[in-house]
Amino acid sequence: MDDPGTVERVALLIDRERMREILQTRLPGLRAPGLVIDDCQIVHTRYRTSAEDARRGKAFLSVCYELAVHGGAGGERHLFHVKAYRDGRSRQKFAEASSAPTVPPPLGAAVTHLPELDLVVWAFPNDPKMLHLPEVIIREKLRRHLPYDRLAARSDADVSIDVVRYKPEVRCITRYGLRTVALYGKTFKHDRARVIAGRIEALAGELAEAEDAFVIAPPLGYSAAARTVWQTELPGTPLPRAIERGGCQDLLARAALGLARFHALRLPDLPRTTLAGRLAAAAAEAGELAEAYPWLRARLEEVVARLEEAAPRLPPAPDGLVHGDFLLKQLVVHGDRLGVFDFDNLALGDPIQDLANFIVDLGYHGFEARHVGAMTAAFLPAYRAHAGRDVPEARLLWHVSVQRLRDAYYFHKRRQLAPGFTQEVESMLAGAEDPR
Repeated sequence: MDDPGTVERVALLIDRERMREILQTRLPGLRAPGLVIDDCQIVHTRYRTSAEDARRGKAFLSVCYELAVHGGAGGERHLFHVKAYRDGRSRQKFAEASSAPTVPPPLGAAVTHLPELDLVVWAFPNDPKMLHLPEVIIREKLRRHLPYDRLAARSDADVSIDVVRYKPEVRCITRYGLRTVALYGKTFKHDRARVIAGRIEALAGELAEAEDAFVIAPPLGYSAAARTVWQTELPGTPLPRAIERGGCQDLLARAALGLARFHALRLPDLPRTTLAGRLAAAAAEAGELAEAYPWLRARLEEVVARLEEAAPRLPPAPDGLVHGDFLLKQLVVHGDRLGVFDFDNLALGDPIQDLANFIVDLGYHGFEARHVGAMTAAFLPAYRAHAGRDVPEARLLWHVSVQRLRDAYYFHKRRQLAPGFTQEVESMLAGAEDPR
């Protein structure tokens, strides 16, 4: 991103205090007397700065702000999704957004144009890609979609609605508190809710009698109209927090046992994931990284070439169930069991991919390097013992290298102008070059 004007605008958009002032003075509904933004937090960022993105007129940056407002209606917490354009393109995008269905938000206008900054702003639950999102956020609409037929008793009392994680234009995870039960809804942009819900049902059936396996939140079906999958709440302590509290060796051994049991399951009608597919995605992402960091191009191309050359010669490994996003954040300590979440990417393929993802992710939680090494040393032998088969080191290191390369791209899309991020990219690339 070489354009000084764009860099300056990005610096503004990721400055929480300056954006608090701008949103306070320029958003309709926030200029009213007595309404004050006490705090502005950034909950999500997404950069689109490649030449192809620019050619297609995409917003070069999307930011979701969470505003703490007092003196207004609808509670104190409000989400606003902002997309920044170049060359006045926001005018056309605003016209398109204005013609789409919207709902009145708790605060402000559904969609706002800030032409002087070339911005379009959506007030939650309005979303440019998830026009159905209000169906699961507005109480009067929500009742049409809740899985009352799967609950022990219907509650006609008010439902509490708490947004847990919102990734604009992609998905929203929401907690719903009824009188006697709490449940979660995961709302998608795409229409795969039925497929994902079916896989969760099948997984729950396979795990029902396995006392030493992962436990999952009981499924409650799906809403096709709202593109939402329902599950009962599964309370627990997030695994990273539990590790910080102690008992690391036991927790890692339980994670290894659970993953070994998980990989042995057989679910019907899964898509396949292959080494070639993973490498193709990593190669495409490395190309975009090379565009953003041209001084790293030769190193990126060398890593991809090495991975391409090594893939056909890797020791074989049997196919199994692949979680597809097996990270520490997907696990909770639930009593004496570990619970696992997020089944959007279940596939049939090489389970060693999950091992690599988990090992790489251990390095992203602020644990000391020696602690990460000790956790890896505890996790891998335990998995090998429970899985009853070898995990060829060459194959594991290949997946680790691919994952670190893909993580460099993932974080580039979210943090590329954060202070010190260039050094982080170089560090992740070094990890892909030498995955040991």
